Amino acid sequence: METCRAARTVVAIACGGMLGVFAGCGGASRTLEPLPPPILGTKAPPGPTLPSEPSGPRPKPLRQIPGAKIVIDAGHGGLDPGALGVGPVPEKRITLAIAREVARRLRERGASVVMVRDSDTFVTLDGRAAVADRHRADLFVSIHADSAKRASATGTTVYVSRRASAQSLAAAQRIVEAFRAGGIETRGVGRANYRVLVAHSRPGVLVECGFLSNAGEARRLSTAAYQARVAEAIADGIAEYMAR
Repeated sequence: METCRAARTVVAIACGGMLGVFAGCGGASRTLEPLPPPILGTKAPPGPTLPSEPSGPRPKPLRQIPGAKIVIDAGHGGLDPGALGVGPVPEKRITLAIAREVARRLRERGASVVMVRDSDTFVTLDGRAAVADRHRADLFVSIHADSAKRASATGTTVYVSRRASAQSLAAAQRIVEAFRAGGIETRGVGRANYRVLVAHSRPGVLVECGFLSNAGEARRLSTAAYQARVAEAIADGIAEYMAR
């Protein structure tokens, strides 16, 4: 009998203890919710789609030359057609197209640009040179297209006067380097006492953009695409010189 009572007491204590476990701190009983099933094989949600890198080389940033004063002289014009060559377009139209594009590209870089002529008008050589002194140009650039008796002659040339200043020579060298970097054939720096180089006191260069007496170059120089390519090289060279 005593053994049975003792056994019942142990059972009661055990049950009471279990009840205490499930009753919680407040003593009120509650039903435990079953644990959720294990999560198996889940993947993280996909992140945002990033734009792919553009293919090919990135365009180089433009070298800025704020405040630079450049005079651009488009050779010939009006009653002076310049070289006619073997192509369909006279020199005066080619030089004006290239000069306008050089001016536009320099203005993008922050330069102040004066055009000696911006239409099909005639300006004397001394009148062109006077613009350089009147505007106290940091650089005077006269743009032309060449001609030769030998039809096979090709390439650009950048001229300075025979007694050119160090500044004029440095500008010519930078433009020649830009032609080479742009894959445009160049004959380098030449020296000649052209009136537009010696009739003023400012640094100056004269750029021959190719030979109109050569059938291949005449065709190329008659296209807007090649004119823009030549203009880009001239503007790059000017910017490199001005930023020295």
